[in-house]
Amino acid sequence: MTAYNEDFTEIAHCGGQATFAVRCDESGVLSIAAGFRGSSPGPMVMIAIYAAVPQGFPVSDVMMGGIGQAFKPLCPAGCMAVFLGSDSHAKWGHRCPRCSGYYRNGTHPAIYPLTCPYCGLRTEAFHFLTEAHVRYIKHYIATYYEAIEADLEPGTETEFVIDMDAIARSEDTGNRPDFYYVSETQQTRFDCVKCGEFNDIRGLYGYCASCGYRNNIASLNDTFRKLRSGLVEKSVAPDVVVSRAVSAFDASCRDMINQLKKRIPMKPARMKRLDRLVFHDIESSTFNEVKLAFEVDLLRGIDAETTNFLKMMLERRHVYEHNSGVADERYLERSGDNLWRVGDLIRETETNTHKLLSTLPILVQNLHDDFHEIFPLTEWPVQYFEERTGKRKQATWFGKGQPA
Repeated sequence: MTAYNEDFTEIAHCGGQATFAVRCDESGVLSIAAGFRGSSPGPMVMIAIYAAVPQGFPVSDVMMGGIGQAFKPLCPAGCMAVFLGSDSHAKWGHRCPRCSGYYRNGTHPAIYPLTCPYCGLRTEAFHFLTEAHVRYIKHYIATYYEAIEADLEPGTETEFVIDMDAIARSEDTGNRPDFYYVSETQQTRFDCVKCGEFNDIRGLYGYCASCGYRNNIASLNDTFRKLRSGLVEKSVAPDVVVSRAVSAFDASCRDMINQLKKRIPMKPARMKRLDRLVFHDIESSTFNEVKLAFEVDLLRGIDAETTNFLKMMLERRHVYEHNSGVADERYLERSGDNLWRVGDLIRETETNTHKLLSTLPILVQNLHDDFHEIFPLTEWPVQYFEERTGKRKQATWFGKGQPA
């Protein structure tokens, strides 16, 4: 499959043809059969939704069975089933009905809800269809009505076709009909560590659209893996690794706390205190404030010796970033480190740096665990992934240049 490297790049429709075969029997009675056929060598995923007729707005997702099996649920009165195809990477573009955030993911499920990667809204998948999807649905229904109103002679038949293949192949992109829909790459592509599903989101952090698990810990682990490789290969100095690791840790934690602030009602005074949180200072009020406000304990299971080590390393980060690595009185007072004197150039060790890279993810995992007690996962895709693979997904990838 073609890999892509560009942000905000169009991914074409999978193609195919929606068909309406109309037949007039010898007695003049019309019958119609809707179908879909595809001849593209690329991947394609097909779904169905129920839409109101003739208005064309979606009302329900459809669980399609095998040959001879009925759709579930049964079609509501005043509705019809509409078939939609994925993009040419077998992925789906979706837009949140609450925050309007656009993203791509690997499924449009009919048996469990989707979660917005940005605001956390969890609702049925059809609510996440884009404006272009809805225009296609309306065109599909209009074509159906055109077909059933066809003027045929007895004993004849004809076919009405919505040819997405021809539109997808056309190089005249400026004159596409408005019902043709595509998807668009975003900025961070990742496979969820909990359910294995593909996600493509704007920015860096977000919820998995399938199960709702935040990708912060996976993103941090990916960053730390690259930093550790640079440390081992001697391509990145230990003090630089410390600065980058603490920066990534702080950003990851603040992002999750921002989600708690947005999703949990609170008084303005508490909101203001949470606006000042920083996670690169273990002696600040941050850790206690988060624990009191949300019962989120980042330091759970961290002993006194490790806490003192973290205090020293977080203070060193401040020296590396703001004092060119030269120890000052602030560092000596706050770090508990008696190895250096004021004016000494701190020489960071690989041992300390590796230990820091192993310790900070424990705090973020504690944050993740407590966060998802407040906002539980959608269990179905997680259970299905574990049953299918026999184990929890351990590895992930982030960023560009990965298969879509």
